[in-house]
Amino acid sequence: MSTHGLARTIRPLFVLAALTAVSTSAEAQVALTGKAGTLGLGAELTVGFSPQLDGRLGANAFSYSQRREASRIEYDADARLRTATALLDWFPGGRSFHLTGGLVWNGNRVEGRSIPSAAGTYDIAGVQVPVSIVQRLDGRADFDSVVPYLGFGWGHPTASTRKAGVALDLGVIFQGKARVHLTPVIPAGSPILTTPGAREALNLLVQQEERDLEKEASDYEYYPVLSLGVWYRF
Repeated sequence: MSTHGLARTIRPLFVLAALTAVSTSAEAQVALTGKAGTLGLGAELTVGFSPQLDGRLGANAFSYSQRREASRIEYDADARLRTATALLDWFPGGRSFHLTGGLVWNGNRVEGRSIPSAAGTYDIAGVQVPVSIVQRLDGRADFDSVVPYLGFGWGHPTASTRKAGVALDLGVIFQGKARVHLTPVIPAGSPILTTPGAREALNLLVQQEERDLEKEASDYEYYPVLSLGVWYRF
């Protein structure tokens, strides 16, 4: 099943469960959680609908930079992690262990600027292109914007007798295939600007390079989630 198909399947079930829970809850318990993990730093509001069902709304963010090679070209890359979550936790035994499903707004993306080799060239789709022709490549990779989440964890703040505690979540975001966009920066005086057909030839190389990068990014179609949180119940 595709990512879009899975999202379409989960969305109506999620909405139906949430509406049912809200209609049957009388005095919902509320907790606030601070979290850290593979999605970055975040905060989450938990509402208890019943001893077996909690709803969670959260947001996470983090940014970092690194230099890395992708498809034979080195890049100065900036990763921006931005997510918002709407999740339901089901507690089969009414205790700490829970199964989780829901939807994620996925704003994760990576941007980068290419760094030429020691020889002053870029290997674009297998062709050595000097920096006198292409100064650099500006790249961006992003993913589907609304995606499903499945996971499990431990922690049931709304049913705990304590006012504070810890929670652990493990799961996966089905964020879909990466979409890569490369923009060549052409320096003044480049033969690309004056040679007939040169720009078209470069565009073909860049399009092939985008496809190569998308293949390399296939490992990120499923984004692992591991988070540890500290909650406080009101």
